[in-house]
Amino acid sequence: MRRNEILTLTWEQVDTKRGFLKVSSKIEKTKSGRIIRLHPKVVEMLKSIPRGIGSRRVFLKGGGAVKEFQRDYRQAVKDAELGDFTFHDLRHCAINNMRLAGNDYFSIMAQSGHKTMAVFKRYNLISNTELENTKWLDETDEITADVDLCVDHKE
Repeated sequence: MRRNEILTLTWEQVDTKRGFLKVSSKIEKTKSGRIIRLHPKVVEMLKSIPRGIGSRRVFLKGGGAVKEFQRDYRQAVKDAELGDFTFHDLRHCAINNMRLAGNDYFSIMAQSGHKTMAVFKRYNLISNTELENTKWLDETDEITADVDLCVDHKE
């Protein structure tokens, strides 16, 4: 999620029973809204948050809505020794991790709010480990297509 989507999150948007969250089109960057599937650990964390009296917001500080958390975030990054790691980098990591977990691009794009493949591609970085795990088709593998790819046929 984007920072503003988190800061303005209300309990009406959270469905802990089904494990979904609805981002309102009013605050979503592309103005179309979207549904996000929540990780089970996030669902449990949300269930543990006490509901604020007099506020619909999920995240409160001192009884009021959290307006900014930049200082706390910078301190957390420093404590974790992450170097130059912005809040938006978390979004990049989440999207890349969803891809690495085997989710299809369309599902990830629907949840992240990306409208085009070009923008979505900027969020995906291929690691050296992924490159090392490149799979090769060899002579013993069965080709399921009707046409042998990349093979000259001299007839």
